[in-house]
Amino acid sequence: MSRRLDASPHDAALRAAIVAAANPLHFNNRPGSVARQCALGLFVAALSDHLALDFPESADALRALVFSPATPSNPADHTQQQPEHQQ
Repeated sequence: MSRRLDASPHDAALRAAIVAAANPLHFNNRPGSVARQCALGLFVAALSDHLALDFPESADALRALVFSPATPSNPADHTQQQPEHQQ
C-alpha cells in the first residue's frame, strides 16, 4: 500500500486513528471470513473511540452502527425521520 505525500491533515489524522484502532487487533485470518468480520466489528468500535475528539460526528455515526438496536434503516443516518413512539 503506497502513501501519498500530498495527503491532507484530516486524511493523515484519520489514517493515524485507523492505525491506532487496528494495532491491538489480530488480522491473521482469511479475508472475508467470519473471524475477519468479527475483527472488523471490533475495529469499528475501537475506531469510534479514537475519532471521538477530532471527529465527533464521525465517531457518533460509527457508534450508531455498532451499538444501535436492530433497525431496518441505516442507524448512522440521522437525517432519516425517526418513528414517533405511540403512547
